Amino acid sequence: MTEAIRNKIQASDTNISNLLKDKKFTIDYFQREYRWQDKHIKMLVDDLATAFLKSYNPIHKRPDVANYQGYYLGPIVFSINTETGKKSIIDGQQRITSITLLLIYLNNIQKKYKHSVNISGLIFSEQYGEKSFNMSDEDRDNCLSALFDNGEYFINEQDNETVRNMVDRYEDIEQSFPEDILSEGVLPYFIDWLIGNVVIVEITAYSDENAYTIFETMNDRGLN
Repeated sequence: MTEAIRNKIQASDTNISNLLKDKKFTIDYFQREYRWQDKHIKMLVDDLATAFLKSYNPIHKRPDVANYQGYYLGPIVFSINTETGKKSIIDGQQRITSITLLLIYLNNIQKKYKHSVNISGLIFSEQYGEKSFNMSDEDRDNCLSALFDNGEYFINEQDNETVRNMVDRYEDIEQSFPEDILSEGVLPYFIDWLIGNVVIVEITAYSDENAYTIFETMNDRGLN
């Protein structure tokens, strides 16, 4: 790897669809556990719903959603291994996990409707009949599969902190998501907005050293 590539840092705004569509991330060791509490997920759900409803109007057609007000979710920091091409999450795993849980929940709700938005590719990709989730972590797979297929997962003694928190936060989403958005007439608009109008700044470094420097700088300076 040349020094020029090692020192390369890219930053660009993107949306949830572009961030997650058929993507694979490994989780950095220091980012491995999912630790969001109920207050975090409920605040996210409330913020997203409030931002969406500021623009939503029942007379709108779905293409009008493209002009709705956006919502800034925050920065995500990745490190890319130029030899293997693997992309590691250095900062932002908590938000990506939470958004994945929200997408699974919304997908489960829309299963009973005649019309739905195809968001499964933002949650997993499938090859040879097996699901492969966007974040490569074997500990999560059984839980995510059960939530996606059945909307519930029964915790056992072997499950770690991450799995337990994922189940709890999924239940928090079920309990806190506004009923008025879950109707068949409104939900497709919200999903379109969520995956297209929620903005993330994607920061990519080509060495772990630079990625950690970015992470530390943002956190030391108090950036949320």
